[in-house]
Amino acid sequence: MRAVVTGGTGFIGGHLLQGLVARGDDVTSVERPGANRHWIAHLPLTVSTTGLDDKAALARACDGADVVFHIAGLTRAATLEDYDRANAAGTDAVMRAAASHGSRAPHVVMISSFSAMGSCPPDQLLTARTVPNPLSRYGESKLRAEAVVHAWADRVPATILRPTSVYGPRERGVLLYFRMVRRGLAVSIGDWNREVQLLHIEDMVRALLRVGDRPHAAGRTWCLAHPERFTWRVFADTVGRAIGRPPRLVRVPVPVAGAIARAAELAARLRGRSASLNRDRVRELTQRRWVCDAERAWDDFDLMPEVPLSVGVPATVAWYREAGWL
Repeated sequence: MRAVVTGGTGFIGGHLLQGLVARGDDVTSVERPGANRHWIAHLPLTVSTTGLDDKAALARACDGADVVFHIAGLTRAATLEDYDRANAAGTDAVMRAAASHGSRAPHVVMISSFSAMGSCPPDQLLTARTVPNPLSRYGESKLRAEAVVHAWADRVPATILRPTSVYGPRERGVLLYFRMVRRGLAVSIGDWNREVQLLHIEDMVRALLRVGDRPHAAGRTWCLAHPERFTWRVFADTVGRAIGRPPRLVRVPVPVAGAIARAAELAARLRGRSASLNRDRVRELTQRRWVCDAERAWDDFDLMPEVPLSVGVPATVAWYREAGWL
């Protein structure tokens, strides 16, 4: 199979490239100029370093492809316009490139996010039928990216996946949390009993490979997570056991977190950067439940997730230590 991956130097994209190459696919990685290729430099694949801005180069990369995994996107930005430029406009560029090949248009698998839906209503699970109510500018931009995919549905076969947060080796967001636990501390914004799901990168790649092999999945949207649901208290305890240091649990009141986020946004704006903790992030983190009907996707894919939290967290800790990150 001939596959194209946008965002190949990112966390999910890099692992997917390894999975595609390992099974013998002919792979092209579409990357932004100057991206760090450390983790994929050794892979035998074609590289396009023009990103999504060069429309002609993107169309050439899609020529003859069976599937395009559109993973490139922006998770942190200073403005909604920046998010839309990367996520919505970037998706439109990919769909236009695919559509330029007419009846030979490849199957596009677009990675969206739980954030495009917003958190769960009481006593319900997120599904593809959930009425979207994004709580962040990032979520709004991913929902608009989904709308772009739907707008091209008559010309490009496409599938949308909405994963929860994905973790595992080389992921840097959860690394900050693990480092905090190593120092004996775990912090929650609001209630420790908020309910969540996560997804290990191995299960994420496994799902992507299966969906990419199924062009008849076009037109479908799936929520994707490991079926196990747990609280942040359980997550902190699991990380503490894996690291070997049970953390002291500290609860930060939501108003205090909001004030910190406002200050972080101001400081980042003065430096011309985006804040890692902002009011959007606080709003998402403090929701009571971020859980979906995960079994439906795995049943449709005829797959079983293989990495529960009890396996994925210790394996991730071991990788961080071996890499010298923890």
